[in-house]
Amino acid sequence: MPRFTSLLKGSVLDDPAADFRGAARIEKYRVSGKALYVPSGFSWTYLPLGGVLNAEEAHRSVTAGHCVSVTEKRPRLDLTTEEGVIEIDLERPESMRKLLEAIRAAD
Repeated sequence: MPRFTSLLKGSVLDDPAADFRGAARIEKYRVSGKALYVPSGFSWTYLPLGGVLNAEEAHRSVTAGHCVSVTEKRPRLDLTTEEGVIEIDLERPESMRKLLEAIRAAD
């Protein structure tokens, strides 16, 4: 059984394991009506959605190649909490849309 650790001090779920079992998979993350779960080795950290103050679309640049360099923009979600900004790196734009919908539905 994996361990679950909250990313926000003082904000924990009563039973994160039960909530995790019902969470939807979006790329490597899991999201439920209560939390966003982020893989962390053999355990999971989670961000209670009630602690998200702001969610913004962003992007990151991935650079590859030596002779001919290629830069590709990939989606990223910036989640602002009382403890700072948490960056969620994604591969597909539709994944960002799904995560934003889940976070906004929790408000």
